[in-house]
Amino acid sequence: MRGSFEHAYQLLTSYFAEVRLVDPDFVFDIQTTSCKDKRFTRCFWCFGPPKKTYKQLRPVVVIDGTFLKGRYHGTLLAVIAIDPSNHIFSLVFSITYSKTTKSWTYFLKMFGSNFHGYDTRFVVISDRNPKIINDVLKVFPFAIHTFCAFHISNNIKTTLESTRIAFRIAAEALTIDFDKHMNVIRNTDPMVLQYILGFPKETWSNLYILMSRYVVTLYCPT
Repeated sequence: MRGSFEHAYQLLTSYFAEVRLVDPDFVFDIQTTSCKDKRFTRCFWCFGPPKKTYKQLRPVVVIDGTFLKGRYHGTLLAVIAIDPSNHIFSLVFSITYSKTTKSWTYFLKMFGSNFHGYDTRFVVISDRNPKIINDVLKVFPFAIHTFCAFHISNNIKTTLESTRIAFRIAAEALTIDFDKHMNVIRNTDPMVLQYILGFPKETWSNLYILMSRYVVTLYCPT
């Protein structure tokens, strides 16, 4: 909020160290270039105790990123989860230069090492970014990777808002209502239906994904 961006990045290590004095379980990692000036490349942090916290949440996480504004730009990556009361709980964060494969791999490995073993089965929700898809499979081979219905809905090319609403309801349905709303789309916009069926139902429909007892809405504009 105050000062320059340069000074803020210079204080990052000191800030994280101060946070750890208040929260001994606070986890952080800062990476810089190997040259003498040690330019910032990426960082990771989460509030603790991570593994104890994760046990209190549903085994469903949402992964996404957003671009930062300011002189140095960059990208903020984040993982959120859902608590037993169905509230959003922020788990981990990372600031990196861009959404590269290397950045996603670093972020997911740091997340995995601090919250659970790589053989733990859980549900990952994300957009259909190929880098995320490849890295989730590589870092978490036992995870069930699903896609955010909000992003799929936004990519539906239609002039009928009712079609997007029917898709959203179908994605959230846990009963035979799924077929009813898919039939609405079939009767009003067959081309959209073909687009939707291009994605396996197990990746976007609450009715068909595994571990359905932990289901949360896949319609999540993070």
